[in-house]
Amino acid sequence: MQKGGVGKTTTTLNLAGALAERGHDVLAIDADPQGGLTLKLGYQDLYREAEYALYDVLADMGDLRLDDLGELIIQTEEFDLVPSHLRNFRLEKHLYSQARGVESLKLAVDRLTAQYEYIVIDSPPNLGPLADGALLAAENVIFPSHPNTIARDSIQILFDEIDTLEDKFQNVTISTVAAVLNEVGRDGVSDETQQWFVKTFGDEPVFEVPDWTVIEHAITSQGSVFGYDPEAAGYPWDAEKTETVRGIYMDLAVYVENNHE
Repeated sequence: MQKGGVGKTTTTLNLAGALAERGHDVLAIDADPQGGLTLKLGYQDLYREAEYALYDVLADMGDLRLDDLGELIIQTEEFDLVPSHLRNFRLEKHLYSQARGVESLKLAVDRLTAQYEYIVIDSPPNLGPLADGALLAAENVIFPSHPNTIARDSIQILFDEIDTLEDKFQNVTISTVAAVLNEVGRDGVSDETQQWFVKTFGDEPVFEVPDWTVIEHAITSQGSVFGYDPEAAGYPWDAEKTETVRGIYMDLAVYVENNHE
């Protein structure tokens, strides 16, 4: 999504956590130079001071090459991670100037020697070579959104971007997986909004994540809701809601398993 604040990183984090909870080998790639996923997982030091970054792999200007994405992978308590880095803010300018810059993330992912059952990519909140590269690399897209008109407009812009990419790269088909509506209030989604999402996504499901503090509490504990222990974190009253939110992301993970490779 080219709009920030719609729960993009939260969706990435908890889908990766759900897939890992189900026993899969999962890699999460933080392709957002703002480093939301990296910072939420507690890796502020790597974000600022790591020797190498995605910039060094994709920009073709340092010691690493497209074959070396595995050099960036670290292990977290739940899944593996390619962290973001401050240097990645310079990356998009270099990708614009490279002949196959927009394809570089896909090429790097395809050359990974480590075997993963699922790779989940958190893209930046703008349409550029990193966001386009994430779409080309994954060939599957989940649309995180708020249940409002502004977010609906952003989704339509993203659909248009996907059409442009498929026209340019004839061998790539980018599939819609699902929509995730974040921060849904206690009254749910309005009938008008619900009808729009159902019409837009057709047979693909729309998952609704409630606007509950348990999600932020889990992030404060530097993990997904699946690694979150409300009692240990000092929020024992979160227990029931934690199970409910886990169920939503688990349903999303099961849907991904059953419908997309």
